[in-house]
Amino acid sequence: MANDHHIVYLDNWVDAAPLNFPHKATHYPDTTPSQLPGHIRTATIIVTSYTPITRTAIAAAPLLQLVACNSTGTDRVDHAALRERGVTLCRVPAQNTASVSEHALALYFSLRRCVVPLHAVVMDGRTWGEGAVFRRFGSPPRSNGEEIVVVVGYGAIGEYLLAPAFRRSIGYLLLTFVFYVGKNIEKMCKALGMTVLVAERKGAASVREDRVAFEDAVRKGTVFMVAAPLDDSSRDMIAMPELEAMLDSAVIINVGRGATINEHHLAAALRNGKIGGAACDTFNVEPATKENCPLLDPSIPNLVLSPHIAWYSSATIKGTLEVQKANIEAFVSGHPMNVVS
Repeated sequence: MANDHHIVYLDNWVDAAPLNFPHKATHYPDTTPSQLPGHIRTATIIVTSYTPITRTAIAAAPLLQLVACNSTGTDRVDHAALRERGVTLCRVPAQNTASVSEHALALYFSLRRCVVPLHAVVMDGRTWGEGAVFRRFGSPPRSNGEEIVVVVGYGAIGEYLLAPAFRRSIGYLLLTFVFYVGKNIEKMCKALGMTVLVAERKGAASVREDRVAFEDAVRKGTVFMVAAPLDDSSRDMIAMPELEAMLDSAVIINVGRGATINEHHLAAALRNGKIGGAACDTFNVEPATKENCPLLDPSIPNLVLSPHIAWYSSATIKGTLEVQKANIEAFVSGHPMNVVS
């Protein structure tokens, strides 16, 4: 095979797995928007974890054949520009299912049990002795057995399929799996004694047998676990009408995509006590700053935030590197896999 592939790793936060074909590789620890066109000018394959791939950048890479995303979501990539150029886009589906599910529960317990403000009470060395600490909770927190968890985003988020011909050619074992963050959250919540409802898609014409109508779920839930991907149908899926319909003790945990929840409306609902609290790992614009995110106001009560880190675990890294390697080798062998249409 000719050494005609130049692979550019745009944000190489972990050592890439070795590839079984001749190629040139260039590694960058990070790539800024201004650096991107220069970094990919001679690339045939680019690998990105979080660097946005814009139409302008794609136009600056005349040799580009493949964009390999080290993530399940690909909303940072201009799909239309890739299609127009005939460039393949692939992803690493569902390697973070366990990690994201566990982080969702960590955020839930931190929020429901007021872990962050109570830590501050102890650390200041004074407030604990000034009165009953339990008043920091407002109303007493619900126990697990009292919670009604609504899972928003229950469908498959990924399949890892190796075509039989490619599998035979490189000696891979067949690995086929479908992962569901929402289903994993459901399983974990049920194990903790919580009641779980799965919300039907918002605006759906009919409700499947194992679902609850979105509008009904909004009124019934005490905890909303949002694990939905972002598309036109899910953008601002939870906004002021939904927030006003929720119980005033309800809490929202978002480990899906930030723009599925209207951040301005969520900030207002928290300030006005329309809901009991929220915890977000994802944001409409990332990285979130005080200039682009209304949630980064320290005066907003009952809010816990983490910097899009729910995916991070040793298992995620191991799985990502394995599928990244398989994706690139499958493409070069003429059998692309995990392709995003």
